[in-house]
Amino acid sequence: MPSFGAFCSSARSPNPNKGESSSMATEVDIDQQEMDAVVIQASGSPAESLAYRAEPVPQPGPGEVLVEVHAAAVNPLDIANIQGLLGTPLPMIPGTDFAGIVVSAGDHVGEEVWGSGPALGMNLGVKRSGTHARFVAIPETWLSRKPESLTMAEAAAVGRSHWAAWETLINMMEITPGETILITGGGGMVGKAALDIARWRGADAIIAARHRPDGAEQFIDTRSTDIHEAALELTGGRGADLVLDTVGGALFVPALRSLRYDGRMVGLHGGAEPVSVDLNEIYSRQLHVTGLATVFWDGAHVAGVFDQFRALFDRGILAPPPVKTWPLEQSVDAYQAVIDGSSGIKQVLLPIDGPAQDVHGER
Repeated sequence: MPSFGAFCSSARSPNPNKGESSSMATEVDIDQQEMDAVVIQASGSPAESLAYRAEPVPQPGPGEVLVEVHAAAVNPLDIANIQGLLGTPLPMIPGTDFAGIVVSAGDHVGEEVWGSGPALGMNLGVKRSGTHARFVAIPETWLSRKPESLTMAEAAAVGRSHWAAWETLINMMEITPGETILITGGGGMVGKAALDIARWRGADAIIAARHRPDGAEQFIDTRSTDIHEAALELTGGRGADLVLDTVGGALFVPALRSLRYDGRMVGLHGGAEPVSVDLNEIYSRQLHVTGLATVFWDGAHVAGVFDQFRALFDRGILAPPPVKTWPLEQSVDAYQAVIDGSSGIKQVLLPIDGPAQDVHGER
């Protein structure tokens, strides 16, 4: 299809991956009404569900801004969305994570911003088009300034996975120095982010996964080892203080049993099949078990988390995941890479003109 790149602003970086945007940004040319976008047109596989086409540029409402999206990550939540598991009315532009430049007139014009819209590309009370497009309209309160040290692609890759890790460890379980946390699925994006955050907080982490991620000092191979027994051995028989269960399913019960008395646990996924649990496991040991439903959180709260992230990334305390970038027209391939498993690499779309790039290592 023809490019609709004529719709542009002076807030364009010479290279969308370098974050070298001009501070001379102004509002966009409102005479241009169309943009390149990825659209969910039917539920199914990426090849069946996604279309790359021209869509109307979103019009910011009161209290909203228009962001030119320079990079947007593809997450497992986006896969669930195209598969019809979230009940999203179609057609819809998907995508929640982004890094870009504010291009609508106002106090924030020209600012480089990043973040994750809790329910962008869905319809949970308010229908908002997502970030897998050239432009996205979001409330002004959802804005957070991008770390100067990160490229646009790296900033977009931080997104939902780091936010979920922060929300569970810092805000929900209130991890403290010296505590031990067991992380199931520790080789995934959320797990790796949680490992970094736990270390920063002075906690000990035990990773339970199929493959040992880089930097994991205490590791349980879930293919061949009983999680409960191994966790007790690694904690001197006491059990873990906290559990972050990013996998669910068959790992839920052994992870739950790995907690000490009065331990805390947060789960992100229930898994593909229901599980049975003896409630005495929870009640008799006074366990605190809850879940995180990211799509229902307030975007202003999420922006506040990203505000806290900024200094941690600029000081090198936290690092973005490795990324592989794709032009927007190759979104089907990017989505499929997430489904196929991408070995700890975040797939990132580049909605503005820019070549796809090979995998970047962590800083």
